[in-house]
Amino acid sequence: CNPPQLSSQSVTLRGQENSNWCWAASGQMVMSFLGTNVNQCTQANTILNRNDCCNTPLPNGCNTTGWPEFAENDFRFDRTSNTALTWGDIRLQIHCSKKPFAFSWHWPGGGGHMMVVYGYATINNVNYVSVYDPLPVGVGTDTIYTYDYYNTSPGHHTHWDDFYNVTKED
Repeated sequence: CNPPQLSSQSVTLRGQENSNWCWAASGQMVMSFLGTNVNQCTQANTILNRNDCCNTPLPNGCNTTGWPEFAENDFRFDRTSNTALTWGDIRLQIHCSKKPFAFSWHWPGGGGHMMVVYGYATINNVNYVSVYDPLPVGVGTDTIYTYDYYNTSPGHHTHWDDFYNVTKED
């Protein structure tokens, strides 16, 4: 596969349903794209071993941080640790594998944020990623970052983990 300068996948933007559920929204976007919609509250129930996180109002303790529940929903995946996918790997993932991927940033003071890359472009020799950010709550944002900013921005964020090659198990 020889990726072109521009490619994207038709992912549905999902806003995170609660303030700490960026991970669940990102998981929902990727799994739904791959044919299995797993609601955010279902992922919260799984990670917390509960059955009430889909209730309204949201019970105490359900609005938690976490990672997408890929394995628990019969998906295989690869994962980086404290590093970003290379530009070449992003192009292969989006264009050749035809899959979006979830990535996370780590804040200097602790915690972080997860989003989904669904496309890329090289324009005037600058590399960009197309990103669905599940914030603001209930809405989400379609945004574009340079590859360098996606990778790291000293004082703002360092790159945490990427979840890629997500595939439904047979």
